[in-house]
Amino acid sequence: MSTIPEKDLPPGRHRVLREHLMREITSEITSEMNEANEANETPPPVGPPVRPPLWRRPAFVAPALAGALSVAVVLGVTVTRDATGPSAGPGTTSSDRAHDTMSRQSPAELLERIARAAEKGRLSRVRDNQFVYSEVENYHWKMDPGLRLPDDCLMTAEGHPYGVEQSWKSVDGQSEGLRREHADGKGSGGDGGYTENTIARQLPGKTMPEYFRQVEELPADPEGMYRWLYGLEPGERASGKRAADVDAYEKVARLLTSQLLPPKTAAALYRAAARIPGLFVVDDARDAAGRQGVAVAMKGASLSWTPDRVGARSELIFDEKTDKFLGESTVRITGPKNECDVLDKGDLVESVAVVDRGIVDETGQLP
Repeated sequence: MSTIPEKDLPPGRHRVLREHLMREITSEITSEMNEANEANETPPPVGPPVRPPLWRRPAFVAPALAGALSVAVVLGVTVTRDATGPSAGPGTTSSDRAHDTMSRQSPAELLERIARAAEKGRLSRVRDNQFVYSEVENYHWKMDPGLRLPDDCLMTAEGHPYGVEQSWKSVDGQSEGLRREHADGKGSGGDGGYTENTIARQLPGKTMPEYFRQVEELPADPEGMYRWLYGLEPGERASGKRAADVDAYEKVARLLTSQLLPPKTAAALYRAAARIPGLFVVDDARDAAGRQGVAVAMKGASLSWTPDRVGARSELIFDEKTDKFLGESTVRITGPKNECDVLDKGDLVESVAVVDRGIVDETGQLP
């Protein structure tokens, strides 16, 4: 009988597990102490309460504490990383990613190859009453400002670690869609629990398209797409500023991760993106689903909020054999700046893996 390979703990999960464990230990000890106080017939002393030292706690606290510490020891076998940060991706450690180097490949040549593959794609006639199905796997590292550790550092938290999201968005934006979130990480191929929410009718986006019909209105030629990426008016030239290049790159990344693109539109996007200064190629890149590919990257760019954008890079990841877009990852490129900084060089800040996309006739249906 075949077995499903176990997934390594997602980036950042180690720190979260440790914090959760310590809270459980503290809660267990506090609960036992309260029971001990209630069982003690001696009236409590007058004055401020004094917490007894550990060695004076009742004997029946020891098994609970020992059990909790045993769990800590067991977890310690798996949770090999400490507060220095999570691994860069499934099966990849920070040290692996910290020593990666820029590829000698030309980003323009790579994007041209990807563009040629994209324009060979086929998309049947799409009707207004249909839906764009999308399945993505997400990971996002964040800090919770409402919680602090004893050392006064922010307590870490995760948003949708390896969470799978399925969505059915109206082609013309005029029908209600559906979003299905799988907290256990199982998507269309699993049978785990999920929550569903209705996607309201969409209004046209002012800066980014919100639905497929609006995507079709984007320029299908490289020059027109380039001008759209930079927001240039007729006759206007790009400013040449670094911020404008980063904004254009991030528009490319958002479009690829959020929308189904017609073949000609996708090809135009890749050729326009090749003109953005500051791009380079990373040979060994991984997305939230653990898939490996080649990436077109830019330093200082990110699809997620990060307090140190200069210390991160965004990677647009493609399958090396099929040239298919896999997803986007934001990777830390600098080491910890202080004792509260839990992300190390090479650690994953966020990732979006595009697992599947297609056109279907109704919500809940798969391509």
